[in-house]
Amino acid sequence: MLVTAVGIPMLWMGEEFGKSTRQTPSQPNNLQWSLLNNQQNHDLLEYYKHLIRLWTNVPALYTQNIEFIHQNTEAKVLAYYRWSDEGSRIVVVTNFSETYLSTYCIPNFPDTGTWHEWMYNKIVEVGEEDFKFDFPEWSAHVFL
Repeated sequence: MLVTAVGIPMLWMGEEFGKSTRQTPSQPNNLQWSLLNNQQNHDLLEYYKHLIRLWTNVPALYTQNIEFIHQNTEAKVLAYYRWSDEGSRIVVVTNFSETYLSTYCIPNFPDTGTWHEWMYNKIVEVGEEDFKFDFPEWSAHVFL
């Protein structure tokens, strides 16, 4: 969500590779570069690089344009739409619950047609009916 929210995303130094020591502005706290020797930390850095490429390549993320198209507090699902006047568009759907949501319905999807689900590199078709998709627990999906 950080990368797809309105504004410039801020990463605290070391966050992109899993540095977990407490950060304070008044005390030096050296980066722990050795963390990158761990596969899990290295994978996290690669994931952040992928997210940064998304942010730099989708003009809709540079705008102030945002519309919350779905919110379900009971299911803990939030969906929003970002767009640019030049035609760039993105929809973000988040599942903040510990429940796998099979064929979950997102009404009012901004447009019909072919969308690319960016996180898992899937092509999805959105028809005239409500959009239905599987949303694993604690997940976010980005549709371009």
